[in-house]
Amino acid sequence: MGTPGLFVVVVIGLLAGSIGRAVLLGRPSRFAALLAGLVGATAGPPVAGAFGYPATNLWQIALAALAGAVVLLPFTLLLRRR
Repeated sequence: MGTPGLFVVVVIGLLAGSIGRAVLLGRPSRFAALLAGLVGATAGPPVAGAFGYPATNLWQIALAALAGAVVLLPFTLLLRRR
């Protein structure tokens, strides 16, 4: 498939962020979840490839983005003001 386009990365990132927000119990803000999803979508596939799991098709990219969002979202809970 090659490298996904920018639109595909943005859509997958937004979906991964919203799913990641639903998975976590701390309920981060919507903006933080969407931002973590975008970062997870851009950083997830290269990190997965570095660990030996190349993200080559759309489903693998989506799973890597979701994993990236779920890993990043707890850090947003730590940064939240009280």
